Amino acid sequence: MLPTTMADASIARDVLAATKLTLSRSLTPILPLFPGIAAILAVCFGVDALLRRLRVAFPASVATMVLLFAGLLLCERVGGAHRTRRFLALIDLPANWSLHWISVFFTPAFVLLPLSPPIGGVEVAKIIAVFIIGFFIMMALAAYLTRALQLLVGTSKRTPPAEDDVSVAPSSFSQAASTVPLQTLPRLQLDGTPPATSLEEPPRHAAPSMLPAQAAPELARAERWARRATTHFNTVLFACLLLFVGVPLYFSLGYAMPLHLSINTLAFFAAMAIPLPWRQYLHPVLVASLLTVLVIWPLALARGRSLPATLSEYRVGAKYLQLWSRATTQAPGAGDVYATLLDASIVSLALPMFQYRRELRAHFLPIVLPSVLIAVGSLFAYPPLCFAVGITAPRSLAFASRSLTLALATPATENLGGDVNTVAALAIISGIFGVLVGQRMLAAMRIPEDDYVTRGVTLGVNSSAIATALLLRTDPRAAALSSLSMSLFGTVTVLFTAIPPITNLIRSLVSL
Repeated sequence: MLPTTMADASIARDVLAATKLTLSRSLTPILPLFPGIAAILAVCFGVDALLRRLRVAFPASVATMVLLFAGLLLCERVGGAHRTRRFLALIDLPANWSLHWISVFFTPAFVLLPLSPPIGGVEVAKIIAVFIIGFFIMMALAAYLTRALQLLVGTSKRTPPAEDDVSVAPSSFSQAASTVPLQTLPRLQLDGTPPATSLEEPPRHAAPSMLPAQAAPELARAERWARRATTHFNTVLFACLLLFVGVPLYFSLGYAMPLHLSINTLAFFAAMAIPLPWRQYLHPVLVASLLTVLVIWPLALARGRSLPATLSEYRVGAKYLQLWSRATTQAPGAGDVYATLLDASIVSLALPMFQYRRELRAHFLPIVLPSVLIAVGSLFAYPPLCFAVGITAPRSLAFASRSLTLALATPATENLGGDVNTVAALAIISGIFGVLVGQRMLAAMRIPEDDYVTRGVTLGVNSSAIATALLLRTDPRAAALSSLSMSLFGTVTVLFTAIPPITNLIRSLVSL
């Protein structure tokens, strides 16, 4: 019995040690994250209060993004690179985290699709036809306009960037250099896996060692367990939240947020486990949303609740703006939590814009002019065209934001009074479509492969963040300009939709 007792005690000690190591490695680095996110949301709340006092209908998150970008430029100009670095160090952790997880914050729009008004097969066919034709026309317009502007103003796509005063390490957003670097964290995998490290290889010309090869010492059992647990920490965390918090609260008190939040997040982890080539077609946002609905539906039936009833609990309209202003006393749903964090992600888009500010200066006209013209064209062409062919007014208005990144398409569509669920589907499908056929279209239009300006701007204004993610792997320079054009295109669209006379004019085109 004594050896068994000693073995049990040893296992218990190792389990305790592994647990301490896992918690220390997984939680300690992100402790500053929570006050950082709270600070970003607090600034958004203040901006929202100011906009409401001024009676300006504009998303506070987008306004804060623009103010942060302008503030960083001013800080660099007035305070210099050193002070700008210090300021970036304060917001870098929450900004990187928000942008890293931005995809999962898009899922509520798809999860709530079953609540959309019913749509007939004929209208679906019309929406598909308008989408495909419009996509090809906008791709050609953006590509040829950007190409013509480069030839007109004489900007060279091969001009090497000028050296800056401060050396720069590549950031997590791209490998484009800039005056002030973004101090980024090592990139974590979406399942919590720490970044891989490797030992430096010895020089090839080094003489072979005369000593016998030494095997690496075996790691202690607690260390092995801690590494394995750290690798899957996020999955284990949300699984525990589901089993020990979500399920008991849902079936005892009827509060669904922890249950829905953990299911939605675990579904996203599962979607990210799909092999990368398949992920271009089975987009994680779509897969995670479908899995979420398929899991929460039977759980709702077990409580005698219908799918529409449980989806109404998924998002109740209790974001931080409503809670902090005491506009509601309802407890937030999972969709409200994601919407709150999405606002922090929108604000954080100012950092990649600041990272690529030199490219913006070098190619200002070929980036800005197509973004503005196509934004205006989409606002005034898509809604009346869709309405004329028989698409309902709210869905016609959603087409005005068809190619925006979802973070900006949602507030633009809300300003117009369009169908948010429709624009969510259109925005994601635009990105997937751009990944599938964008490069082939550019080749068919004879856009040179080294013309990263035209490629970046064209894919940025037509396929937003999904195509930008593709370019990060294939052409980082094009990805930099794609990110800029995507942000500018979306910001211009939201700005126009926030001006009441313009909004009323667009709505009048669809008889509203």
